[in-house]
Amino acid sequence: MTTPSRYIFCDIDGTLLYAKGSGRPAFAEAFRDAYGMNIDVSHINFAGATDLGVLAKLVRENGIEPDAVKTAAFFERLSVYLDENMSKWPPIVFPGVRSFLERVSSHWNLALVSGNIRETAFLKLKHGGLLDYFTDIGGFGDDDADRNKMAALALERAGNPAGAFLLGDTPSDIAAARATGMTSVAVCNGQFDRATLESEKPDLIVDSFEDAEHLFQALEV
Repeated sequence: MTTPSRYIFCDIDGTLLYAKGSGRPAFAEAFRDAYGMNIDVSHINFAGATDLGVLAKLVRENGIEPDAVKTAAFFERLSVYLDENMSKWPPIVFPGVRSFLERVSSHWNLALVSGNIRETAFLKLKHGGLLDYFTDIGGFGDDDADRNKMAALALERAGNPAGAFLLGDTPSDIAAARATGMTSVAVCNGQFDRATLESEKPDLIVDSFEDAEHLFQALEV
């Protein structure tokens, strides 16, 4: 039975699944609709980034003044395009993820700390078939451009539970866990190899969810 005060927070991209390039074209198309400009986003590294931070970078690069109305329009269109893209090309869920979520969800609440905006975060879970495992609590890429503040907000929304875990595939996820007092779990599914993640000194590291018995032991499940 799930204990109300026990939370595992998860990043999505590179940790649970791979969206197969759906996000990058959606960003460019949404930017065109909101700002009336065709731009190149091939240079953007989304690993560990937040959607709000990426948008701010693109706005600066293209000499555009920040505009709250256009920001809202961008995020609305981003959700539409991402949903369309993932309907054509569903995300790839990494090996072992479903069995991991199935095993821990009876004992822990599962929530998100994701650089995606709230709507696209849950779209990715839906298209990956993972939505039912997660609560609607989290910190998202439209909450704050700073991942550490985003993680703190996720904890606050969960009632500031003690002993929470944060799973992610980037140094930014490890830093966010450290900044908020969560146990950091580095997952070697994304762009960063084990040596790079180990150098950031996470509390735990797993090569994949298929080889995570020591994580299950730490979670006592």
